[in-house]
Amino acid sequence: MNSEEVIDNQQELLLKLKETQRQLEEKNKQLELINQIGSMLTSELELEKVVQNVTDIATKLSKAQFGALFYNKENEKGEEYLLYALSGASKDDFAHLPVLRVTPMLAPTFSGEGVIRSDDITKDPRYGRNKPHRGMPKGHLPVKSYMALPVVSKKGKVLGGLFFGHSKSGVFTQNEENLVLSIAAQAAVAIDNAHLYEAKLQAEQRVKRVLESIPQMAWTSLPDGFIDYFNERWYAYTGQSFDQAKGNGWENIVHPDDIAHVNDVWQKALKNGETFELGSRLRGVADNSYRWHLTRAVPVKDEKGKIQLWVGTSTDVDDYKTTQETLLQKNKELEKINKDLDSFVYTASHDLKAPVINIMQILEELKVSGIYTTDDTKIFVNLLDKSLNQLHSTIDDLSALVKVQKNINATVEYLSLKDIVEEVKLSLNEEFYRSGAKVLLELDEVPTVPFSKANLRSVLFNLISNSVKYCSPDRTPEIVIKSAAIPGYYQISVSDNGLGLDLETQKGKLFQMFRRFHDHVAGSGIGLYIVNRIIENQGGYIEVTSAVNKGTTFNLFIKKEEKK
Repeated sequence: MNSEEVIDNQQELLLKLKETQRQLEEKNKQLELINQIGSMLTSELELEKVVQNVTDIATKLSKAQFGALFYNKENEKGEEYLLYALSGASKDDFAHLPVLRVTPMLAPTFSGEGVIRSDDITKDPRYGRNKPHRGMPKGHLPVKSYMALPVVSKKGKVLGGLFFGHSKSGVFTQNEENLVLSIAAQAAVAIDNAHLYEAKLQAEQRVKRVLESIPQMAWTSLPDGFIDYFNERWYAYTGQSFDQAKGNGWENIVHPDDIAHVNDVWQKALKNGETFELGSRLRGVADNSYRWHLTRAVPVKDEKGKIQLWVGTSTDVDDYKTTQETLLQKNKELEKINKDLDSFVYTASHDLKAPVINIMQILEELKVSGIYTTDDTKIFVNLLDKSLNQLHSTIDDLSALVKVQKNINATVEYLSLKDIVEEVKLSLNEEFYRSGAKVLLELDEVPTVPFSKANLRSVLFNLISNSVKYCSPDRTPEIVIKSAAIPGYYQISVSDNGLGLDLETQKGKLFQMFRRFHDHVAGSGIGLYIVNRIIENQGGYIEVTSAVNKGTTFNLFIKKEEKK
């Protein structure tokens, strides 16, 4: 090889080296540009701006005369519709054209199959196969060089398609295709972000529309607790502007005695992601006074459990709280009155019982050893005896009432109904013997019930003793006691075949104190009053069915214990 050939080879190598260096520099510039484009696209969250930026940049880098990005957008109802952005051409150039159809030429792009790049699209076998245009519609910009590629999200969803055209042939090379593919990948991320941002805005708007329609003051906050929205009722009540209330500005209308506690509970809710609920006093602009409000805020989380925002309401409960405080005070007063009354009844019954017993004993002695000078004297003594027995019975009944009141908060335990009935039968052994009464038990469904033992015994004693006392002379007394479970209650029924009652005339008086419905046997008329009071104190109720000369059924409904 002579010297000239060596020089020529060196020059050729030098030229190749410079070309390679130029290509590397151009490649580096392109990569740097793509990175800058990616940063620019991902920083923009408005969908329309994102797609326009993508279209402008891709059209320029691809050396196309014009470019378009067709993309799907979802409305608030979840319905998708097609929009597009243009670059290098006016929308007027496309306004008169028919609606875009998924033809064999466009289908690969919209289905995400891959890139179509053609030096002359009019020579492509897929071109011109669809009626009525058999190619490009009349008035379409002239296209020879053609390139189209799908924009696909990371999850594989086709977000849209990029389309580029040029009136000359052979404009788009592998280099342009690679550049636009890189931009499409960046665009997919940016469009996904824009969709998420738009969905978030739509969700916030829906929340705000709801919050504007409710009668309470309402607000929303960012995940960190910064309050960024108040409804109009907040401004109307507090007199604050948004700038005054936003962030922590709302603290200025909270009562000074409440603010520390409010902040403590709010910060705890933010830390733990738990529902916030607290009563506090908020100042109103109308009269500059504080009214009690119940404020409640719940976290709104995404599918991964991450808090997106907080939604809160403040409900005016001042009237309710005032009424509640008044009722509490009245209850305290009533409790004191009841205690005083119980104390009086107890004292009276205790103080009266001894003198009455003494008088009864003296009267018994007179009846044995006394000499009656006239028949009237004997009648008088008998009347006095009867009155003293009635007085003694009334004193016992008053004592029983005091016991009922004292046993309101007696210890509740699960009691065997059968055992309690047997105790009552034993107490009424003499009455059962005289009447021949029988008791039938059907307690398998609910053998035990939660109740105070003294109170349950008192209830069953009164009902069973009444069944025996007011039995029919025409038949042997039969008492049937059943138990059952129904939603929310245990049911105990006590049925007899006795004299029965006329409920049409007596029902409203059935549980009144000292009310009697049969006078042929002794009684005070206080037993059913005690039964009803005990059951109602427990949270239950009584239903009665009865027919004259057929019998009566008392259905007791005992409230079930709430599961904790």
